[in-house]
Amino acid sequence: MSLLNRILKPGGNFGWSVLDASPDGLFGVSVMSSRETGGKPGVVSCGAVTDESLDVHSLVRLAKSIAVADCPWAMPLDRKAYTILVIEEPSVRQDEMEQSVRWAISTLIDFPIAEAAVAWMNIPTAKLLPNRPPHIYVVATRREIVDANRELFKQAKLSLKAIDIQESAHRNIAARVAKPGEGVALLSVGKRGVQLTVTFQGELYLDRHVDETIFGDAVDAAAKERVLERIVLQVQRSLDFIGRTLPFIDISRLVLAPMPGESDLRERIATNLSVPVESLDLGKVFDFTRTPDLLREENQANYFVALGSALRFSDKTA
Repeated sequence: MSLLNRILKPGGNFGWSVLDASPDGLFGVSVMSSRETGGKPGVVSCGAVTDESLDVHSLVRLAKSIAVADCPWAMPLDRKAYTILVIEEPSVRQDEMEQSVRWAISTLIDFPIAEAAVAWMNIPTAKLLPNRPPHIYVVATRREIVDANRELFKQAKLSLKAIDIQESAHRNIAARVAKPGEGVALLSVGKRGVQLTVTFQGELYLDRHVDETIFGDAVDAAAKERVLERIVLQVQRSLDFIGRTLPFIDISRLVLAPMPGESDLRERIATNLSVPVESLDLGKVFDFTRTPDLLREENQANYFVALGSALRFSDKTA
């Protein structure tokens, strides 16, 4: 299985170390599955390198502070480094699937398909909406990006086992906070933009991304107000879309991920939605006993993607 295919097919290990390279620096965690059935996964270490860009030196420096022996590494891509698409699932044999997917998206991406690394996953509607043609999520990135990351970890003498994406990090956390039979709308608003996902029974059904932020010194009051209005509208439209097209998904609340600063976003959304808005405390998802700094909301926001990406294992045993 290629590094990119492991985006959507996690599992097999009891712990992962993750590097998330953001505009504010490098943020990394090592997370291990619980030794108790149903227990919270433990964050055994976390660390950041905020004064350097990603290169071998900064990666080694981060690894020294968070690495766990024999723990494989994963790395989520920056949202601008890949394209995520929804297409009708090709009606072909499994051994013809990749060729068919590549042909289907060849006119939908802005670089030659020959230069693309591609992965996909099903959107499971066959049993619940049998009259609807099945669709799949397709992730495409430039192969040179995957190769460059592989080489970077190789030079740092680290075992990179998976390339990840922002949406699957969301999905992994949503699966941990979902109530039985509940669809989870999870919204994260950070310095890299806005990400909304809808997850049901551990599967991703909808994603929306807004490449704007309400945080940062360069964001003036007018720009912030415009983005806030856009976020509220996007949430409304997305939940309406789910209600119309995927009526089997019961969304009874919107879960708002930790934010890196103060905002009245929760109150604004709650005023405009018919479902309650709940703030997510990652301390209810993870055991932060060994990393108490992550009890702070601002730090949870900074490490949100890394933490979600690290939930790539089965908790059936330790």
